Amino acid sequence: VKGWRGGWAGRADLGYTGGVPAELLPAGVSDGQDGMAMADYKKIRVDIGAEAAFSKLPAQVDIGDWSYFLAKSRQGVYQLLSTVCPHQMGEVVDWGGVFMCPDHGWRFEYSEGVCVNGPNSRMTAFPVTVEGGRLIAAVPED
Repeated sequence: VKGWRGGWAGRADLGYTGGVPAELLPAGVSDGQDGMAMADYKKIRVDIGAEAAFSKLPAQVDIGDWSYFLAKSRQGVYQLLSTVCPHQMGEVVDWGGVFMCPDHGWRFEYSEGVCVNGPNSRMTAFPVTVEGGRLIAAVPED
């Protein structure tokens, strides 16, 4: 599934009691039901470009086969937001003012990927640091 990075909600309080079928997950990716958090996966550092090159945020960033949105939090911290909806793995798109998953209409705010019209959920985020004017992302290794 293009762009899949991160935990399936698996929240019984929202009616989600099972994980994502294993055949839908890329090799080595967990649905969060096996006790492995994203922090448990080996990460790689990826130079995504000069900070000055990203004058308009959010900006789509592709790393290998994976797609993200580069965003900047209200606190001024950069992060990559996965384009995979945490609900049912649909593709999240830029909907002009918000991110949205067209599959079920979940909308997420631009700066931190927090769901604005559904349950307590957010897009999966990966840290980005500024080093010598370059943006360096820490993402799971494929």
